[in-house]
Amino acid sequence: MDRKTLWITSLAAAAATLGGASAAVAGSTLGDSQSLAGPSTVAPNSSFHVVSTEQDDDGSDSGAPLSAEERDKAGQAALAKVGQGQVGEVERENEAGSAYEVGIILPDGSEVDVELGADFQVLRTGAPERD
Repeated sequence: MDRKTLWITSLAAAAATLGGASAAVAGSTLGDSQSLAGPSTVAPNSSFHVVSTEQDDDGSDSGAPLSAEERDKAGQAALAKVGQGQVGEVERENEAGSAYEVGIILPDGSEVDVELGADFQVLRTGAPERD
């Protein structure tokens, strides 16, 4: 491979990586009016601004989308219980008295699910699991 081809290939790979990261950030920083619950598809334009979103229909009824405040409170409560890690997915829950379920990703890569009540009090903490 000559230098020009190698340079172009490297540039294309970097652009693809940045594009995926930008789409992930756009999906995780949607405003309250654009909150998505459950699996979703986010479509950015060439400037990486979200131009459309699509909710996947998995047949579950997760209720109203979470507000940014609910997501933050639930994540903070779960992280305080687990003690370390990073807040992953936060979902509205309607099972066994739980109002929210928060996935905490531990430093070793395993994930702990924490179930919270409507008042953000911890109800249950699952055992660490690896995907």
